[in-house]
Amino acid sequence: MQSWLARVGVPTLTALLVACSGGDPGESVLPGVDALVFQQNAFITDSGAHNVTGGSMQTIDYLRYVPGGGVMVLSPPTPDGELRNLTEEFEGVDIKGIDLSFDATQVVFSMRHAGDTHFHIYVANVQGDPNIRQLTFGDWHDVKPIWVPGDRIAFVTNQPYTEMGTRADEYNHSRVVTQIATISSVSGDADRRLCAQNLSHSADPFLMSDGRIGFSRWEHLGPVNDVKLMVMNPDCTQMVGLGGTGGKPSNSLVQFHEVSPGEFVGVATSRRGTIQAGALVYMDARAEGGVDGVLLDEQHARFEILTPNVPTGEASPPAGVGRYRRPFPLGDGRYLVGWADGDVNERNELAQTAPNFGIYLWDPETRRRTLVFDDPNFWDGYAIPVRPRDVPPVHPGVLAPAPDPNTPAIFGSVDVTQTILDETVRGAQFDGTPLSEALRQTARVRIIEGFSSEIGPVRQFGLTMHEGAAILGEAQVYEDGSWEAAVPPQIPYHLQAIDRFGMAIRNQLLWIQANPGEERRCGGCHEDRVGQVLPRSGPTTLAQQAGPEDFNIPISDRLELPWYNASSGMNVQDVFDRACVSCHDGGASDPFAGRSYHVEVTTMDGEMLEYDVPYLLLTDEPIEVYYEREVVPYPASYVTLLYPSAMMGDSVVTGDVPPEWVTPGFARTSRLIEALNINSESDASEWAWTHPSHPEDVGVDLTREERLTLIRMADLGAQYWARRNVMSYTGESY
Repeated sequence: MQSWLARVGVPTLTALLVACSGGDPGESVLPGVDALVFQQNAFITDSGAHNVTGGSMQTIDYLRYVPGGGVMVLSPPTPDGELRNLTEEFEGVDIKGIDLSFDATQVVFSMRHAGDTHFHIYVANVQGDPNIRQLTFGDWHDVKPIWVPGDRIAFVTNQPYTEMGTRADEYNHSRVVTQIATISSVSGDADRRLCAQNLSHSADPFLMSDGRIGFSRWEHLGPVNDVKLMVMNPDCTQMVGLGGTGGKPSNSLVQFHEVSPGEFVGVATSRRGTIQAGALVYMDARAEGGVDGVLLDEQHARFEILTPNVPTGEASPPAGVGRYRRPFPLGDGRYLVGWADGDVNERNELAQTAPNFGIYLWDPETRRRTLVFDDPNFWDGYAIPVRPRDVPPVHPGVLAPAPDPNTPAIFGSVDVTQTILDETVRGAQFDGTPLSEALRQTARVRIIEGFSSEIGPVRQFGLTMHEGAAILGEAQVYEDGSWEAAVPPQIPYHLQAIDRFGMAIRNQLLWIQANPGEERRCGGCHEDRVGQVLPRSGPTTLAQQAGPEDFNIPISDRLELPWYNASSGMNVQDVFDRACVSCHDGGASDPFAGRSYHVEVTTMDGEMLEYDVPYLLLTDEPIEVYYEREVVPYPASYVTLLYPSAMMGDSVVTGDVPPEWVTPGFARTSRLIEALNINSESDASEWAWTHPSHPEDVGVDLTREERLTLIRMADLGAQYWARRNVMSYTGESY
């Protein structure tokens, strides 16, 4: 790949460059820039100890509060320039994000102070009397604000708005999930609008030249656990991928800015352990052959690490290399960056010694840093030059006026058979079949709602990484490959193309959502994003002509698959109790009686735990195992079916190890489903596998609906918990 420097044509610098950590303190390092505004964060507590991360090592900052910082103006931008604290009238200040107005007269910032228990959004004048105005209030945190054309401010909030309450981090449930929101820069909370919520965190919003809002989004869906780049309209509609969905150079992409239309610079890092810092990375999301900034292709976004010596994982960098925070483009090929030397990883937390982040000018041509400002007693960063900038166009809203909040959203596809994914499908009728060919057998699209610990005191949903799930419905796919569904708005969903046997052909591992009244139609199943998929049936699809199927249903009507002890409806265990336990009970007639395997697990605390797990036992007697830092009891059926796929790298297994009875998220490769077999919904004599069905081969009948229950259980991720077997935050079950 041609280097980014050659493409962009960064000019040779004529200004004198100072060494990486020194130089004449009186010499300007930013010619033409009279002042900088930046945030200063404390890390030294009243006791003199260092608060490194507030106990959280994630790459997205989780509301660490250490009083003593402020919003600073440095003029001129030199190491000994005059420093003015715009927030000095407040005590116990901590700052979580700043941005400068387009005319460079005001700064918007997120502040928590000694008189408040939450971060809120404020605006202040850069010159003269700060005249600070508070714009947001409430019992939630508002952070990382940016100015948006049309007198709006976008930011990140953990304000709850679902009928179930506040979502928390989906697999350890200890941190409140955040989403994007906007307010009026004049009236603040009086015109507050919440965007659709993801199951994990949204962070680091930035403005694009076309008026849209880019942001980082933590994606957790089964085995997927990373941070991608997303983009949306300022009215929160058309929330789609921007970069990282088709591959990226690190787990997490954070703190990005647009350099020019379709070109971006940010930080590539691990999802944890790097104190919100990492390597500088360039991303080109322009479509090949397209006009700059007009056509973006997130599936084929191209990346180049600009600081190749900086690890993109959690390793310690070499001496003098360190890690970077948010790069701010100056328009001449250079960047203002935050930088700290040393480990800048979990070793800082263990040593209780914080890294020292300062502000530097970074030149990609020479890869040299020039010190701008560094107070060793604070983290200095997120610097912005105080100068006017162009105002992007006010991006037109999709929904104007805004519809009733109860108006359903519309999901659909033009033709599900359209795909550019180079994948194969195995299991049942498929044996290494190209996805493009397998999708021709799509009979329905399964619409799956995701939920998290807002349902009650659940840390893990079971022995897999999959979230809470409910099926709203399975929409019919018409002859032209189209489908349409009306669904409740603002809820995270993912989709599965399913065949005539009710099994997922492909499990889409990306959350999608829509606002009330919004229509979200894709071309196909990961179709070419820069191409155009046209209906096979004329101007509109057959599904559009028929109208969307109505899945805009209340929580109580959504299909859930609790394993055991549900307060109402059928449990997965009920299927085993009726048709399987008579043989698979560990007794004399059990074909696997006496067979087991031994597991030795080293816990996070260094303790050695040992378990003997039955080869296959389908009763509900409790068995304890260690999973994800907890000793957890589940019914024997759940443990014996799921533990073979749940064991982590810290497990040593010996003995009679069984196959992976259930593959979480994929029924068609699950040994249990293959053994049971299932017939077609359209032809009862056609079976997915050619061998005889079980348990009919031993004289026990299993209905097709019972088989579908187990197939859906596997396709949804084999969770133990659902809303119907958890007591909610209200003390009642759903």
